Amino acid sequence: MSTPTKNARSEARRREREEQQKAAAKKQRLIYAGVGAVVVLVAILIAVLSVEETSDRELVTVETLAGDPQIEGDALPPLPEGDTDPALGQVAPVVTGADFDGTPVTLGDGAQMISFLASWCPACDAELPEIVSWLEAGGPPEGVEFVAVSTQLAAERTNWPPTDWFAGAGYAGPVIVDSAASDIFTAYGAVATPTWVVLNDAGEVVFRSSGMLDPAAFDQVANLAATG
Repeated sequence: MSTPTKNARSEARRREREEQQKAAAKKQRLIYAGVGAVVVLVAILIAVLSVEETSDRELVTVETLAGDPQIEGDALPPLPEGDTDPALGQVAPVVTGADFDGTPVTLGDGAQMISFLASWCPACDAELPEIVSWLEAGGPPEGVEFVAVSTQLAAERTNWPPTDWFAGAGYAGPVIVDSAASDIFTAYGAVATPTWVVLNDAGEVVFRSSGMLDPAAFDQVANLAATG
């Protein structure tokens, strides 16, 4: 049996290296192809979900979501900035409307703590979770109802539709949906969101405020509805 020459052994090693390099290159191509396929699939999935989300947003318009509240009584004067509120002691208009599911909701018929919220409003977006935490911790005293007003409806702005916004914050309390023209907002003299209006058992205004409330003041303001 002949012994392989030095040149033959070198040639064998060269061919072995070439085969290893070819195998490594093939494996790398397969990895790249797999990664590329995953990237394409993810991109397609994102595009499909984006289209579905856009379609869902487009299906919910202001016209389809807005309420048709009926308002009885005199409107409250616009909330002044920094001056004595002329609405204090005035009987608030009675509003009969509904929530997002059509369940009847009434404002102005008894002691209530009312918060006017717009889903696109950054201050409202910050305050709603605080309201939810307060309600979960006990909320207003017995006999006082907390009601949110979904107002200033704007499909082209953020956090649309407000149904998802309220649900995302974990809010499960009563909501009355304002009209497309924000008639409840105007009737209660609100000039910005968030706006707070507190009524006593006689439906009289005992507190109004524009802007966020310190959560530490929630109990104090709610007690005005029970004792005011």
